[in-house]
Amino acid sequence: MILCNGKPVNYIGEYPVIYISGGITGVENWQNNFMAAEEDIFQRFFAPFHIVNPVKIAKGLERDFSYKKQKPTYADYMREDIRQLTKCNAICMLPNWQKSKGAKFEHHLAKFLGMTILEYWPS
Repeated sequence: MILCNGKPVNYIGEYPVIYISGGITGVENWQNNFMAAEEDIFQRFFAPFHIVNPVKIAKGLERDFSYKKQKPTYADYMREDIRQLTKCNAICMLPNWQKSKGAKFEHHLAKFLGMTILEYWPS
């Protein structure tokens, strides 16, 4: 179920760009959680939209750093996630996002920027 202001929603406007946000650090199989949420969101909405998924952001960042024979830091991941988030007009919070320092910051930034805030609850 996807909620907006506590109510089920299946349409949020013309061509939204939705950023998925949730816990990553210390969460087992976090990549699977994000990919499953992306697939589920695609099946629930009835309008064209785009999803920005931190799993894909992380893979791109890791690829870029591997060319330099380095690994990205937490700050590198957050900088890129925030850069991508600011291009979106909606954020979809995964369950238990409140336990994540990064997700709490992303939620705060999304509110500050006036984005639509969605809550995702898997079936």
